[in-house]
Amino acid sequence: MKKKLLFIAPGYYGFNEVVFDGLKKYSGYDVVHINSTLNYQYKNILEKIYNFFLKTFLKKNLKNIKRGEHIQRIINLHDYDIVLVNRPDVLSEEDMNSALNKSKKSIVLFWDSIQKIPSQKEYIKKFDICCSFDTDDCKNYNLNYVTNFYFIKEQKTTANFDISYLATYDKRITETQILFEYFNNNNISAKGKLFTYKSIPIKEKLPKTIEVVHEIIPFSSSYKYYLDSKIILDIAHPHQKGLSFRPYEAIGLNKKLITTNQEIINYDFYNPNNIFVIKDISNFTIPKSFLTEEYEQPENWIKEKYYIKNWIKTILSFHEN
Repeated sequence: MKKKLLFIAPGYYGFNEVVFDGLKKYSGYDVVHINSTLNYQYKNILEKIYNFFLKTFLKKNLKNIKRGEHIQRIINLHDYDIVLVNRPDVLSEEDMNSALNKSKKSIVLFWDSIQKIPSQKEYIKKFDICCSFDTDDCKNYNLNYVTNFYFIKEQKTTANFDISYLATYDKRITETQILFEYFNNNNISAKGKLFTYKSIPIKEKLPKTIEVVHEIIPFSSSYKYYLDSKIILDIAHPHQKGLSFRPYEAIGLNKKLITTNQEIINYDFYNPNNIFVIKDISNFTIPKSFLTEEYEQPENWIKEKYYIKNWIKTILSFHEN
């Protein structure tokens, strides 16, 4: 009988579905998945009215109650050899303890830096193994270092644009404006999409080449946006030391990369012919040769090292050491 793995993660951007699919394919475990932010749908108008009174008079939320019942029901279906949790701060204490008690080994995966989500520190002692892609967090809190990954290999397409950029509206907007102004002034064809909630309108002036969208593009399909471009643009988050998914997606799709993350020069896949690092956002020039010369294929071991298959095997290997 296969060993069982319980994977708990929020449904943010659909990352959980990509990892769940990878775990089923490559882990060797019988995998059970819980979406810790699954949205409960009212069965009828009476439940909606009932929830109104719960929230108003008892400060409770029927949706949270039902989500907790759903999570508990799945946890209690089995005993597990491993529980793998992403964003433990999203779970209630009861759900967290139930998952840990039903599992022989526990692994937590921090997909955001502790500086971005300070409450993650509270969970380090609760888990047997803690993993992070943020190099500072690994050093400061003795976490296991694991990079991000790519899950889609090369897709053959025609390049209609030089550069494509896909991001969420946040503090990087100033750098976005500067870079797209540079592209426009230097006849570099670029396109961008910025996601923001309708309740958080973008106040800054954007070029016509950037489209604002209010629906999240799932991680499982967001790579398609890059297919008709030669280069992926990556603007590093100010409170994050590790590399985002963009450099790894570039490896998988055989695309060049322009990034503001200067740490990338320390990685084994760094190739200045494929990756241009912007060291000073106020003073830079992208060489014409970088835009026109062909992409240089990395060695096969590089491609395999950062593929989701190896990423999963790396995380699960920590409990064997």
